[in-house]
Amino acid sequence: MNREAYFSCRAPAASAPEAAVDQVRQSLLAQLDEAGLEPSSVVLLRFFCSDVYTQAPLIERVWPDDFLCQRIFVGQTPLDSAYMSLQAYCIKTARKQRESDGSLVVRHGGYQSLWTLHYPPAPDNSRAQSDAVIESWHKVLRHHGLALDRDVVRTWYYVRDIDNNYAGMVQSRVAHYEASGLTPDTHFIASTGIEACAPDPHALVWLHGHAELGLRPEQITYLKALDHLSPTHVYGVNFERATRITYGDRVHCRVSGTASIDSEGRVLHRGDVMRQCERAVENVDALLREGGMELRHLRAATVYLRDGHDYPRLAALAQQLLPASCAVNVTRGPVCRPDWLVEIEGEAIAPCQSSFAPFV
Repeated sequence: MNREAYFSCRAPAASAPEAAVDQVRQSLLAQLDEAGLEPSSVVLLRFFCSDVYTQAPLIERVWPDDFLCQRIFVGQTPLDSAYMSLQAYCIKTARKQRESDGSLVVRHGGYQSLWTLHYPPAPDNSRAQSDAVIESWHKVLRHHGLALDRDVVRTWYYVRDIDNNYAGMVQSRVAHYEASGLTPDTHFIASTGIEACAPDPHALVWLHGHAELGLRPEQITYLKALDHLSPTHVYGVNFERATRITYGDRVHCRVSGTASIDSEGRVLHRGDVMRQCERAVENVDALLREGGMELRHLRAATVYLRDGHDYPRLAALAQQLLPASCAVNVTRGPVCRPDWLVEIEGEAIAPCQSSFAPFV
């Protein structure tokens, strides 16, 4: 289990963006060293930036891309750090290769992961931009011998001004997914749809995807927790609440963005961010338990708050509810419904033994 790790890196007292870059880099190097991992183990660096338009090029300039990993710059103000924070994902034995299309191929055990990032090519409305990024994604998947309905395990749809642009993204995703055989009668994909700016100011919708070659259908279970949450298609969207993947040496559970919702699809505890946080964590726990896991198995979590002013009073509660071993990042990220004040996504890992090929 120690061959795979998540880290959260912060700049608690940076006086300028340049200082924040140095602090999160030093934090990552220190945590890698403490875990007995080399920088070469880093697969993914997700930067949460208070001003992504200026900070993304700054990071590229002062922090060379010497880890051979995928770097993602998310325009969401970190609420637990100054200027920027960082979530890192590492696999000790990963064999990595950057492709000409910008994607990252990661070989581990008997599997091959593909991490992709797609931006719209030109200014347009959110529906047209969503069409463009999903079509780009299809092209890259096909090039690598992967299929949307068979091999994709996780997505993040980032939407600028989500209150106005989310509907266009959803319309596009529904159309493309249905054309690929992803319907309420088959399955969807674990996903988060959240407000964020991209490094390119014209992007209204952009997409980060993770697919995996080598999985057998019987390794994958889609978790519903129907006593706590409704199917997503009930309110017109199309993603799985969580996806459990069983390997020979471990189980992964990828928990989609989860809010304060009940089994009928209704928003619970309107106007009360504290109770919404409690319910969101309860829903995450219900999903994990359906997959034979517990909250203690959470290795990474991102907490999105609609109003950053809620962070000071929510911080202690989140620390109390989430396991101490979990790498947590808290950002300002409005959710797809204005009445949802907080959303939580997570990655859980638990040991197991099965006849499938090991993860590493």
